[in-house]
Amino acid sequence: MKNVTPQPPQELFTDKTLPHHILPASTSKIVAATGTATTISQAYFLAHWKQILPRYIGHGRPSADTMNHYSSYIQQFFDWCQTMKTHPLAITDFEMRGFVEWLYGHGYKDDTIAVKLVSIRRFYLAAQRLGLIAENPCQDIYVPNATPDELIRFFTPDQLYEICQFYEEDENLFRRYRNIAIVYLMGVEGMRNVEIHRMNREDIDTEIGSIFVHGKGHDRRIFPCPETMSFLHHYLSHYPPEPKKDGPFTPMFLSDSHKNLWGRLSRNGIRFIMNQALVETGFKRPGLSCHVFRHSAGTNLYAATKDLRLVQDTLGHRDPKTTARYAHLQERMAKRQTASIVPRPADARNKND
Repeated sequence: MKNVTPQPPQELFTDKTLPHHILPASTSKIVAATGTATTISQAYFLAHWKQILPRYIGHGRPSADTMNHYSSYIQQFFDWCQTMKTHPLAITDFEMRGFVEWLYGHGYKDDTIAVKLVSIRRFYLAAQRLGLIAENPCQDIYVPNATPDELIRFFTPDQLYEICQFYEEDENLFRRYRNIAIVYLMGVEGMRNVEIHRMNREDIDTEIGSIFVHGKGHDRRIFPCPETMSFLHHYLSHYPPEPKKDGPFTPMFLSDSHKNLWGRLSRNGIRFIMNQALVETGFKRPGLSCHVFRHSAGTNLYAATKDLRLVQDTLGHRDPKTTARYAHLQERMAKRQTASIVPRPADARNKND
């Protein structure tokens, strides 16, 4: 398939390109920041979706990082629509499945496709809520669970210790304690990459030892163990005196790169730091990302406590079925039921009966 030069949506799609059967009743009103109501058409929506979409993401307060990712994925979808000569607001469920096939054909994995579909589904949700389309064409399209029970990968506490030892060798104390604190927040407290990225110094309550987490979909407060808090305090003792502010907030984790010195550490920066340790310790495998640290927290915490509710609260899962995967994995690892049918002599079988 030939490459398509990206163009702004308003140049790709206009009212003239809209199929006639979807034009009636395809306008809505949106109240601008000034308080005035603006009547929008499908063409207007496509020309201004980057200004409209944030109202439907992250409770109306998505981070710039989140919007950059959403915009990139949606623009790729627009490019595909242009290639297929299909208007995005007239696309069908069948055509959306063709887009998914195209992604697979270009080598994208289940996890990546799932993330792209989340962005596109949100785009269509906004259009649907504004009355511009009758139904969301992504509504019933999901990729297979990329991390079923059998594929949950995790590090044991001993392996997490080895990873921390790699960082201990760094003579730069700022980097050493920053990186170990991130491992603890992910691998022990179960925080996500994006939650580490969004964390501010103001989110830490040193009096009661808690952290306010800007979560994925909903916020929560966690109460880290003393060891995690200790590494955070070590890191803060080497924190630069003049970090770059992020609006009224002070980013917790800072970059030490020349391009963004003392600015908020990006999600890609966090991935780079974690991957560096995985490569150097020999734990890096194809498809293994820094999300494995969060899986490690869930798996190890359930193994230690057998308390699913505790794991659910720690990881901030809304759906207990998501948490139950860790219990299922532990049970399969512990029981190993096939041991009862291992080939052995008759007298050995009789002893076991």
